[in-house]
Amino acid sequence: MSRIHLRRAHDLTPKAARQRVDRMAAELGKRFDAECEWEGDVLKIRHPNVNGKVTVGSDEIRVEATLGFLLAMFRDRVDEELVRILDAQFPEASA
Repeated sequence: MSRIHLRRAHDLTPKAARQRVDRMAAELGKRFDAECEWEGDVLKIRHPNVNGKVTVGSDEIRVEATLGFLLAMFRDRVDEELVRILDAQFPEASA
């Protein structure tokens, strides 16, 4: 199995950071037909070929995903797409 770990610093309020992660979840759901559900400050992402989570911390966002066999072959593309989505939602942190 292939794993992805991404971190992104932020200086947002917890509410603002969570709203941006909600927008990420909407995009992930639309693009990859993934189910996303909040459990506290952790957004759980479920898909037949991916299990992951996005944790909203006080000063950073952490994305962790485990790719199933089929998506493991496309790990680099999945990683690039997640970085693109993070850049769109947290642009000030990518500079």
